[in-house]
Amino acid sequence: MAFGFNVASLPAYTDQLSNEIIAKSVLTTDLLSYLDLRTGYTSGTVAINLVDAALPVSALSCGFTPDGEITYTQVNVTIESLQSKTEVCPEDLRAVYQSAFMSAGTGNDAIPFEEVISGQYAEKLTKYNEGFLINGFGASLGIKGQITGANGATVPAGAVAWTVANAVDQALDIYDAIDESVKDRDDLIMIVSPANYRTLTRGLVAANLFHYDAVAGNEVVMLPGTNITVVKSSGLVGSNYVAAGPGKMILAATGLQDELDNFVWFYDQGADIMKFRAAWRLGVGVAEVNLFATNDLA
Repeated sequence: MAFGFNVASLPAYTDQLSNEIIAKSVLTTDLLSYLDLRTGYTSGTVAINLVDAALPVSALSCGFTPDGEITYTQVNVTIESLQSKTEVCPEDLRAVYQSAFMSAGTGNDAIPFEEVISGQYAEKLTKYNEGFLINGFGASLGIKGQITGANGATVPAGAVAWTVANAVDQALDIYDAIDESVKDRDDLIMIVSPANYRTLTRGLVAANLFHYDAVAGNEVVMLPGTNITVVKSSGLVGSNYVAAGPGKMILAATGLQDELDNFVWFYDQGADIMKFRAAWRLGVGVAEVNLFATNDLA
């Protein structure tokens, strides 16, 4: 049975959904929903304002005497323009997808080739962007390079790599080291590696402090006795680094509002090659690092 995908359909598919695909690649990282996302930026270093309005209260009286103020904090975010380019021979794709298609025992029209191949690249871009938020790109520092003891974050004494036996205490020590002025915020997060996330959940089970939520699953853990959410990040694979503080004081800046951010396939008929290009912009900055805590490990 012949496998009937048409190389001409892939560019048309990505042209139609280019913005949606690249937006999904940028916006669906594990971390981003916990951060302050700003869109509409071009590349380069930009100063982004955070606003904090004080609420003064006094006895009722006539007249108007203002005694509160609005505080603006600027965060410098370096936004990088990024791209990914690759190419693939249609015959190679044909062999791979014909095999998958025939084993499924369905008709030609049942294979959403454009959706499958574009989805695979989008997933890889999402994983890359998660790593960018943590580790940065080139000279642009990510969260790991910004929330450090050298930059003013608090490092609790006795910080060591997590084990099942010590993970709960280590996590609580980092939480306790967060500045008291932000301890009551509802956006506190603790960013850990997937391995340390598993270690912590096992430590909670061993201490009889972990209760499985059949609805939420095990993807999010609230550290018992605190108001902090433990978030795992694939950008920390192989790392013992942990950072904690207000998630909305970590700014992620991107474009996503013009044609400079795109996801396209095109067919080079002369070379008989499918070519892929994605372009997007991303940057991350941390406001008031002194309010955060970290174990400062590699």
